[in-house]
Amino acid sequence: MMPLARLWTWIGQIFIPLAIGWAIYIRNGFGEKLPPDGVLISRGYWGLLIALLAGSALVWTCALYIGLASKRRALLLVPPNTAFEDAKDRSAVISYGTACIFALAVLAALITFGARYSESFIQGWNSRTPVQQGFWSSRIKAHEVGCSSQPCYAVGPRIDGTGTTVFGVNEYILYVTDGVLALFALLLGSGLVYLAVVLTRRPSR
Repeated sequence: MMPLARLWTWIGQIFIPLAIGWAIYIRNGFGEKLPPDGVLISRGYWGLLIALLAGSALVWTCALYIGLASKRRALLLVPPNTAFEDAKDRSAVISYGTACIFALAVLAALITFGARYSESFIQGWNSRTPVQQGFWSSRIKAHEVGCSSQPCYAVGPRIDGTGTTVFGVNEYILYVTDGVLALFALLLGSGLVYLAVVLTRRPSR
């Protein structure tokens, strides 16, 4: 079980400072001139993707550990924080505190980055206006129109008011850009369901 515990600790300890730094970055916390909206939306996309990936890894690692710990009738079911604990020297405060911190960090990241990405209205690659106003409506319209030769769309404005190209705006690839987010969201959701199952399942005698 300790390999799962070490993986749990490693993922959480890497994700938290990374998420904090990226959240500051997309909020223009490093002293740079405020980037255009399309760039900020693109940064929000990558932050959301990383948060979903880390959240999925954490919840599945935790669920697998709890499943094994339950079968072995361990006193503490949550994984230990291997930076401060080992298998023979457990602290309920550290273990449960770490689990709460990891969960809150993932939730905060999903909210922060998801809110930024929700500002995305799909634009034509060289257009100054969205194909449709609204997050979902612009995506529906882009899929209806299709794309014969990439790049066709961007997740946000790529051409500013003066006609200058803005660099750092993600291309919107039909079925792929949001499809990857949906895949990791499904992975996270299924992990939460499995976690609920192992928490409520009684170990066999």
